[in-house]
Amino acid sequence: MAVYPKWKLHCVKSGYRIGREINIHPTRCSNMEDIHKWWKMMWSMQLPPQMKLFGWRVCHNWLPAKTNLSHRGMTVHPSCDLCGNQAETLTHALWSCAKVKPIWKLVPWYKKCEHINKGSMFDILVTLKAQLNMSEFEDAIKIMWAIWENRNRKWNNLQVMNGVQLIEWVFSAYPGSSPLVQNDKKHTLESPHLKQWNRPPSGHIVVNCDAAMQMGAAGVGIILLAGMVYCHRCCSIEMAEAWAILEALKNQPDTAASPIEIQSDCKQIVDAVKNQDTHLRAVNTILHQIKLRRESLNCNTIVHVHRNNNECANMLARKCLATKTTKNFTHSFPRWLANFCTADLPNLV
Repeated sequence: MAVYPKWKLHCVKSGYRIGREINIHPTRCSNMEDIHKWWKMMWSMQLPPQMKLFGWRVCHNWLPAKTNLSHRGMTVHPSCDLCGNQAETLTHALWSCAKVKPIWKLVPWYKKCEHINKGSMFDILVTLKAQLNMSEFEDAIKIMWAIWENRNRKWNNLQVMNGVQLIEWVFSAYPGSSPLVQNDKKHTLESPHLKQWNRPPSGHIVVNCDAAMQMGAAGVGIILLAGMVYCHRCCSIEMAEAWAILEALKNQPDTAASPIEIQSDCKQIVDAVKNQDTHLRAVNTILHQIKLRRESLNCNTIVHVHRNNNECANMLARKCLATKTTKNFTHSFPRWLANFCTADLPNLV
């Protein structure tokens, strides 16, 4: 049995639909008093209204997971888009998917709950409430909401966030009251290979650059305001990466007065630029041009970053190679680039 809002207009058709939905995963409350206490607790949580409404819909299995859409007569393939191994029930999408579990493992209290793997999402929520304190339970609802938002991005072919980005985003936008979550998040974010853009030192402007190649051509992508440069050349990977750094130095903002930091994911070229490595003879001419540019500009630092920390520049390089275009985005970003940058560093929103 469930309690429905008094202001909602019900008819035979809506009652029939509600009955069918309840029969998918019936709730397990034994009496009206338990039901009343449960909903009073849910609606009194210290959460934004959209998260409370999300929790209410989760309890009733009223989110459009693929199995629910199929049950309602839509022709959809039931397999999960994230793992591709199992049918996407609501429980699978929010809790048990192999691609979702690593997100939950980022919060310390998950160790108390990782054995929970059976029943509807209502059953799982009831069990979570019994094992967590109120602030931890509210954090669980936040994470489920963020997981569902990320799932919808995947459904709409938008760039998705990885686990660390998702946790950082939801707790930055909606701070939790549990210090354990915040401390664990801080510890996790100190990992050296996070898939996230690295901020430059205070007072510096950062230039991320990368190169993409295919047989007979090289596309060099740079990002500052942002832009991309296409070069129809046959060359080595090192040559293309060196060109990327040189183009980044050539295309800095005219009004940039702050020191410039160049970030590249090609360690061999970064080391060669710093040390003038004579073993890379084919690219020595470009390395010399880079040296001259650095001396004439306010660029004191060229650093190596992990590929995962250079995703936007890599995406621009591949886009440049695919479209064979050279373009600078000086005033506004196209939607595809804005969406990618948002996913790459969600707390910039």
